[in-house]
Amino acid sequence: MIPSVLEKLIKKSTHDGNVNLKEITEFFNIKIELDRQMTDLCQIYISEENKKPVIKLSPNNDRKTKFTLVAIAIAEFILTPSRLEGTGISYDMFFLKEIYHQRYSYRMMLATRLAVPEDIINQMDQPDFDMVAYVAESDYQPQFINCCVKDSSALFLLSNFSELPANAR
Repeated sequence: MIPSVLEKLIKKSTHDGNVNLKEITEFFNIKIELDRQMTDLCQIYISEENKKPVIKLSPNNDRKTKFTLVAIAIAEFILTPSRLEGTGISYDMFFLKEIYHQRYSYRMMLATRLAVPEDIINQMDQPDFDMVAYVAESDYQPQFINCCVKDSSALFLLSNFSELPANAR
């Protein structure tokens, strides 16, 4: 099977067992901003000025929440860029509380692969894998890490990205 552009990007952005989200945002020309006026935790939309994606985060979010929301927002951009036009998509605290129930959605399967390398996901169900230590050291919220699904559907999703959205180039 020929690896897709997305698989290659994730592999290229993986260093020392971590996927570097900054490299992924740079590839897609995604701008990340902090907005003190935000009432939600995060918003992703396409800028009217330059037609590039923007992720706005509340500065009140802790580090793990910011990383989690950026991974989810990038997945949303890759899967459904048309939903980001206009006001885009906002995520609030209720969304984060419910993410585990969405673990089998394409958005969450892709978001977790943008955050956690596939080899780590494959180890998570092994008896000798220290999940507590991994979650403690991770840049992501525990409930997000727990959304990682060792599933062929996620690999199928990644493998079928032969092209990425035009505004990502």
